[in-house]
Amino acid sequence: MNTQEWSRRLYDITVEDLRRMSPEAFRQAVAFLLDKLGYRVDPTQETGHPAVDLLAWDAERKPWVVQLRRDLEVLEEHHVSEFYALLRELEIERGILVLLGTLTPAARAWTRRAHVYLWDGERLTRMLQLAAGRRWKVEEA
Repeated sequence: MNTQEWSRRLYDITVEDLRRMSPEAFRQAVAFLLDKLGYRVDPTQETGHPAVDLLAWDAERKPWVVQLRRDLEVLEEHHVSEFYALLRELEIERGILVLLGTLTPAARAWTRRAHVYLWDGERLTRMLQLAAGRRWKVEEA
């Protein structure tokens, strides 16, 4: 699917739409977002590790591990701890853990302790919509 097709598909995407996507389409949607955010990513590239769904490189050419956890309704601290251990095992400093559910406060606290970024379902859908060209009106108080 090209950029224009992804933009049309993701413009009004919801968490439920993401849940209905095939695992491969979900992976490609996240790769589309990463590309729009300035990362270099190839969604067809095999990562060589079963717990790594995507590898991405930022503008400084530093690698990022991306793990997709569509199976989690609630991301808890131990999930983030396991992801952080994976980063250390791979000797990669930064990672993004993507899920369609929500985060506990303890899980969210990890973002202040390590280079682990957490994208829950609400944040992911909003970011995908913005990447697809959608804009929101800011209401005046």
